[in-house]
Amino acid sequence: MEHRRDHRKLLSSEIVIIDRNHGKIQGKIRNISLSGMLVDIGDNLHRLNPIVDVSFPVETCGCQKQCQAKAFIVHQQSGCLGLMFSELDAGVRQMLRKMLYGYATVAERAYMYHGYSDTSHHLPKQVNAY
Repeated sequence: MEHRRDHRKLLSSEIVIIDRNHGKIQGKIRNISLSGMLVDIGDNLHRLNPIVDVSFPVETCGCQKQCQAKAFIVHQQSGCLGLMFSELDAGVRQMLRKMLYGYATVAERAYMYHGYSDTSHHLPKQVNAY
């Protein structure tokens, strides 16, 4: 069953999956979205816990930052894991949004599409009642 409804970006990036019973497992991200990712783990056919920690690099604005998150394993087959993020802090979510869509915040999106960064000029002026 497909869980992801978000835009996916093809990627070939290293990832470390940390499983409580098996320790660190190296993998390669195949695609990523705001809600999860597909990871190639090769011949690592361990029976993993349903919730794992992941650490992966995200490149935005010409620099690379390491991201950490918790994820549910939603499927495991043919050397691949389907991961759905269960916990993303605001900073990681912003980095992913920037990488996927080119903007990290609503203000950046407004600036990109409408040419302004502040919507206050659209608000009605307050009138003094004195």
